[in-house]
Amino acid sequence: MTNLTSEIIETLRPALRSITQAERLLNRFWADRIALMWTTGDLHRAANENKTVLTDEQARQLLHNLNDNYNAQYGLRWSDLTETIQQSGLGRDIKRSELHRFIHRDVLVIDPPQRTIRSRLAGTNPKPLRSTRKT
Repeated sequence: MTNLTSEIIETLRPALRSITQAERLLNRFWADRIALMWTTGDLHRAANENKTVLTDEQARQLLHNLNDNYNAQYGLRWSDLTETIQQSGLGRDIKRSELHRFIHRDVLVIDPPQRTIRSRLAGTNPKPLRSTRKT
């Protein structure tokens, strides 16, 4: 069983009646296919390498943008990720201490979710909103 098949089965486990049958079906499905996977983790790493920090939501947004706009003839390259991040204007500059942890300990820096105006108006968030655009 491939790593991808294992991850799919683990995700679907609560809804599956037969794990064995699911493995068999997925192995048959993937027998003559390949899938190259890009994840939000890849986007966070590319952003950190370029001294930028994204939220998970921003990384998801960029991942979907890459999927919708890539050229199947050329595929996706690492440079496509970094270029998309730079052109988006999303994220914030990485702090010196965060960059040090990323470089020396391979610790990805991911911003917490942004607070919405609606939650501020409801009084659930007394802190001011932070800008996600680089200046």
